[in-house]
Amino acid sequence: MTTTTDYKVPYNYLPLQYSEESSLASDILHDIGMEIRRGLFTIGPWVEKFEQAICDKYGVDYCVAVNSGTDALILAMKAMDIKARDTVLVPANTFVATIGAIVAVGATPMFIDVGPDYQMDLEKAAHRRAMLAIPVHLTGLARDEQWFPKTIQDAAQAIGAEDNGVSVAKFHDMACFSLHPLKNLHAMGDGGFITTERASEAEDLRLLRNHGLLDRDTCVVPGYNSRLDSLQAIAAWHGLKIIDEVNDKRRANAARYDEGLKDCPGVTIPPRNPRYKQVYHTYVLQFEQRDDLKTYLGKKGIDTRIHYPVPCHLQPAYSYLGLKRGDLPVTECQAKRILTLPIHEFLTIHQLDYVISCIHEYYRGKTDDTEEISGEK
Repeated sequence: MTTTTDYKVPYNYLPLQYSEESSLASDILHDIGMEIRRGLFTIGPWVEKFEQAICDKYGVDYCVAVNSGTDALILAMKAMDIKARDTVLVPANTFVATIGAIVAVGATPMFIDVGPDYQMDLEKAAHRRAMLAIPVHLTGLARDEQWFPKTIQDAAQAIGAEDNGVSVAKFHDMACFSLHPLKNLHAMGDGGFITTERASEAEDLRLLRNHGLLDRDTCVVPGYNSRLDSLQAIAAWHGLKIIDEVNDKRRANAARYDEGLKDCPGVTIPPRNPRYKQVYHTYVLQFEQRDDLKTYLGKKGIDTRIHYPVPCHLQPAYSYLGLKRGDLPVTECQAKRILTLPIHEFLTIHQLDYVISCIHEYYRGKTDDTEEISGEK
């Protein structure tokens, strides 16, 4: 067995982003202090300012901020009149929030297998009948899939991603984003937003997020409490100012990983197509002996994750849909092999190269001190 080390490559970067030396933190805290004194905490000027900033940056006509990425999906489906017993095409390798949102509106998820890039397999989806498709742009890779009449983009991981120069915020019909603290663009808690090119959808979304209220005294539709609060809008607005820098650094980190691991036995890098501007919310590769490698990297001080070890169709919550192990073979195979390496913008070149070196050492079956790894020589 390999020995442990004091050297660290963290997965969570938020303590670095909001350190005492961070101008971002001081700017956010200054504006939060001002807003506290104004007392405008829900759907105030800062929320409108954030929504307009998204529209200006990504060239989309409308942005509606809500209190989470999950609610973004729920409200988008409600605005598209998705209802009980409607069927929704969705990949099974997504986070469970996507599926929970479908069920929350009374609809039924129809799970579709994926391809080597972790995206929904369009050939398999094309033969299915449904009211809606929800492509999930995992790892920040966004494909503009205009093959289905009604589409909601789950772009929770894909802020700033593009397909052939077109922002995911402009993909039809609506795109839903998360502002969770570990997203490339994030608030200091939960938050989300929806983009659309249609005025009618934006109007419906604004009603739905605020109890269906046309004004203080007039409720025109049944609605929800899904407002983004002003303090989270402040944090997200300031984060938007540096999002290009964040995404560029993550792309550079991914390119260094790709180059360093492309010839490593036991490692499978997903296809990279220059058509797509990927933003790498996560950096996910497939590895032989994944679980053993994860343990080994942990002892080397490298913090990793698995996104996600149990596909949604095999989760106990969705057993009622009747799918069993073997029904989505690509998704299930990937779930046993995928591992997420640290990719955040605060990683140094030395840390990236250290991760690459440790992975090579693992598959060579030796460490720097020539100790055995997991019983292999």
